[in-house]
Amino acid sequence: MKNYNGKEVKLVCSSTGVEMSVGSEIVSFRGERSVITSMAPPHKSSASGYVNNYYASVYNLEFVEL
Repeated sequence: MKNYNGKEVKLVCSSTGVEMSVGSEIVSFRGERSVITSMAPPHKSSASGYVNNYYASVYNLEFVEL
């Protein structure tokens, strides 16, 4: 995946740094369990990107440049 700058990014857990991908199990800040079905990297510098149509931070995730 590429971000707004055209740089490769990966989705990781903000607290552990573990890489996540489609099919990975995640937990929202409300404690709801889910599985990643879709993701979209940030489209501008101030954006966080989306996971399952919610902001990545809802699941304690972030996109980091490689």
